[in-house]
Amino acid sequence: MASVTSATVHEGFRLGQWLANQRNHQRSYRRPLPAERAQALADIDPWWNPPWHLTWLRHCYRARDAAAGRLLQAENGFNDLDDRGAADWLRRQCALYDELHPEQRQLLAGIGITADVARTAQDHARTASHIWAVNQGSDREDTARRAGSLADPAALTGRRHARRAAELKRPRDPRSRLGHRPDLRPGFETALAHARAWHAEHGHLAAPRDTRHDGYALGLWLFSQRNRAKQRARAGLPSSPHLSELATIDPWWNPPWDLHWQRNYYRARDHAEAGLPFDPAARIPAPSTVLGSWITRACLQYDQLHPDQQHLLNTIGVTAQTAGQWPPSPRPRPHAEALTHARTWASEHGHLCPPIKTVHDGFPLGEWLNRQCELAKKRSSPSPTQQTLTTIDPWWNPPWPILWQHTYHHARANPRHPATRHWLRNQHRGWLLLHPDQQHLLVSIGIRP
Repeated sequence: MASVTSATVHEGFRLGQWLANQRNHQRSYRRPLPAERAQALADIDPWWNPPWHLTWLRHCYRARDAAAGRLLQAENGFNDLDDRGAADWLRRQCALYDELHPEQRQLLAGIGITADVARTAQDHARTASHIWAVNQGSDREDTARRAGSLADPAALTGRRHARRAAELKRPRDPRSRLGHRPDLRPGFETALAHARAWHAEHGHLAAPRDTRHDGYALGLWLFSQRNRAKQRARAGLPSSPHLSELATIDPWWNPPWDLHWQRNYYRARDHAEAGLPFDPAARIPAPSTVLGSWITRACLQYDQLHPDQQHLLNTIGVTAQTAGQWPPSPRPRPHAEALTHARTWASEHGHLCPPIKTVHDGFPLGEWLNRQCELAKKRSSPSPTQQTLTTIDPWWNPPWPILWQHTYHHARANPRHPATRHWLRNQHRGWLLLHPDQQHLLVSIGIRP
């Protein structure tokens, strides 16, 4: 499944986007993927949702295909492979072999890259770089010698050597153990100073992205640091050492859950520390307020939260016992009335694609159906209400523009209308560009290519 990108469409179904949604759900602590669905996907492909970045897996499959039927020769840097990109990628994996995830090493072993092969490739890389440096140095010496002899028969290189030998050597700055180049360290220190000042004032580093502290774009800088940490985690790489300084300021500067949850937690903490009325067991603040609504959701979802989230809630008085006193989340009322109007409209008109301003017996059917279409786009699987609508009319929410569906129903009901004839001629011209199901609908009313 790694080769399926987010733009992949299979037989009219947006498979790539659906898989991306499943991976997001699986990695989220708010709405984890149902166990049976995750198992079904794992049965198809055990690596459908790897703990590292998906790009690594795609490169791995590319290297596997390039190495199929070949005996890898690490002693020459895999130069026997026809795919140069795959060879370069294999050399990089051998150089980073000790830092890879155990399951990444397992996948590489399937290609033929074991620990011994990686060591051989590393030895070849060191030998090749040394030979290249020696050759480059000799080439530069030859070039300088030829240029000096052409410029002056007296060979000025001797005086230059003497002058350089007399100059004091500028000491090189040792590479920072924090992983920064020396020229970038001052900027990092400046950002850390603003972060410490913000934390001293607010008690956390969950600053919004547009936050500016004394003119410095602190929110954007923290956002970039979080992205960098997540990219390294997806790639299976260890955390950057310099980011530990941010964790020293605020242990929850980059939590594994959504930062929006973290900001709401700090609002609740500040509310309680300010001495304002706060008693989660007594529904204070009231669930009708913004803060009370968040506390209500935290209590109802307590068992699904990360253990560290539960620990943070315990510090403000929201415990498992408190959460257990809340009634279960009320089930949404079924849209019985709306579905009744939908069935009546479909029986009268033969479809469920009314204009958005349609009102049926006082019920705004058009607006309600439009809202269901918008909700269907955000869901990874249809809700029971949307499944019922599909049984009423399979094309109530088509994958093509809804305007085409409106025009189709108008053409079916008014085949002799001038506008209908013009529209049908356009469908004839662009027949090959239509969706197969659009072609099927046109054939059902007697329109053929």
